[in-house]
Amino acid sequence: MKKICIICNAKISFLKKYKLNKIYKILSKENNVEIFKTEKAGHATVLCKVNINKFDIIVAAGGDGTINEVVNGMNDKKPLAIIPFGTANIFALEAGIHGSAEEIARIILSNKTKKVYVPNVNNKNFILMASAGYDADIVKTIQSSPVLKNIFKKFLFFVVAFLKLLLFKKNELKILANNKIYKANWIIVTKAMYYGGAFKLTNDTNIFDKKTVAYLFCNLTRLNFLCYFFTLLLNKQLKESNKLIKITSDDFFISSKTKTPVQYDGEFLGYLPMQIKNTKKTINLLVKEELNVQAD
Repeated sequence: MKKICIICNAKISFLKKYKLNKIYKILSKENNVEIFKTEKAGHATVLCKVNINKFDIIVAAGGDGTINEVVNGMNDKKPLAIIPFGTANIFALEAGIHGSAEEIARIILSNKTKKVYVPNVNNKNFILMASAGYDADIVKTIQSSPVLKNIFKKFLFFVVAFLKLLLFKKNELKILANNKIYKANWIIVTKAMYYGGAFKLTNDTNIFDKKTVAYLFCNLTRLNFLCYFFTLLLNKQLKESNKLIKITSDDFFISSKTKTPVQYDGEFLGYLPMQIKNTKKTINLLVKEELNVQAD
C-alpha cells in the first residue's frame, strides 16, 4: 500500500473533477489517497512542502502552472506524478502522459521514473521556459483577468496576442550569456520542445535534457513576428538569421532600461532583470513503462 498525495487545482472544470474522482477511486482500491485543493496562487508549493515527507508519491493535478508550483516544493527523493488538467499541458505532452483515468492511474503506480532537469529563474524553479517581452506581456494581461481566462481558455491568448500586436511595443533587452552581450527585443529561454501548446519550437532540447536554449528575436517588427508565428503554426523549425539568434548557455542575465514583463511556465513573474541558471536540481517524474527509463 502506498500513500499518495494529490494536489489539485481547485478551479478545474466539472468534467475534469469527474475524471479526477475516477482516478481517485482506482488508486484508492489498494492505496491510501488524499486530495488537497489549492486556494490561491503559490498554495500548491506550500501543500507540497507540508506533505512531501508524509506521502510516498506526490501528484500534481492541473496545468503547467500547477505543476510548476508543485515542482517548487519537490525534492529529488520522492517521485512526482501528473494529471494533466490544464489548457496547454505542454509538460504532459513532452512526457507522453495522457489518456483515460485508468491509463493515468497506471502511470502513477508504474514505479518507472525519468529525471527532469529543473533550471532556476530569479530563485524560482521552472520546468518549461522563461521569457521576457512580447509573450510575457500577454501572460501578464491574461492573469489580470482570471474570470475571462477561465471562460475563454486558449482563445483569450490569441485575442490578447492580436491586440498586443496591434499596439506593438518593442522592448530593448540586453542579454549576457557565454561571456558575450547580445541585444534583442524578445527572448525565450526554453527547456522544452513545445511552445504555447503543440507548437514545436525546437529539436535542441526537451524536459529530460540538461540543455537550456535561448531564442533572441532582434529588430522585431509586426511582419517578422507574424512570420515566426506561422512558422510555428506549420510545425516548422525557426531558422537562425541576423534577426533570430539561438544560443545555448547555463547562465543568462537579461536586463532592460524599460519596465519589461517576465513569465515562467505561463505564469507572470514580475519585471526584468532576470537571471536564469541551469542548476543540479532534478525531479523524478513517473512515466509510462514503454519510455526508456530506469526504475529508482
